[in-house]
Amino acid sequence: MGLFDFFKKKQTEKKNTLENYNLPYFGEININKLEEYYSANFEMNNETIQTDLNFENNKIEKHVIAQIETFLINVDNFDKTNKLYIEKDFNESGETLEYINFYLEEFDENELSKLIDLDNEIILANIQLLKKLKLIRVGLYPDRKYGTDYFATFDYSIEIDGEPCNQLLVVNTDEKGNLHNIIWES
Repeated sequence: MGLFDFFKKKQTEKKNTLENYNLPYFGEININKLEEYYSANFEMNNETIQTDLNFENNKIEKHVIAQIETFLINVDNFDKTNKLYIEKDFNESGETLEYINFYLEEFDENELSKLIDLDNEIILANIQLLKKLKLIRVGLYPDRKYGTDYFATFDYSIEIDGEPCNQLLVVNTDEKGNLHNIIWES
């Protein structure tokens, strides 16, 4: 290898380093050769959370990868904020109240007693169920894949027999964690 080839190789290695970013949970990602979908798991509050990145395009700008990194670092803070959004939505008779009432209407006493204390006269059944919501997935859509008009989606569910129910309460936010909407999906 000649001196010219050596410097050309080093320049290419340097360029490749600038294109690759080491994201929390996902590892190294090349912003100029993106895959459509990335998936990973992480631990938060002794729970395993699924997370995924979804890209429409095969390239993104450096400031967007920085937004993704910042977002991933702050997921636990966003989860706390989301729980406040959920509680407010519940208190305002929004989608959250309908989601919780679904369980109260669809489950018999035996099924509900596995989830909450039906004999508790201090804390209402719907409040007990609200407290059972757990974050199970965080999905990021930084370039609006699938026509999304939000940056992130947080899927919350209630566990039944140790497994998350297929009924999801979904909190969609922008890249700063500001609420876009709360919806119920099944």
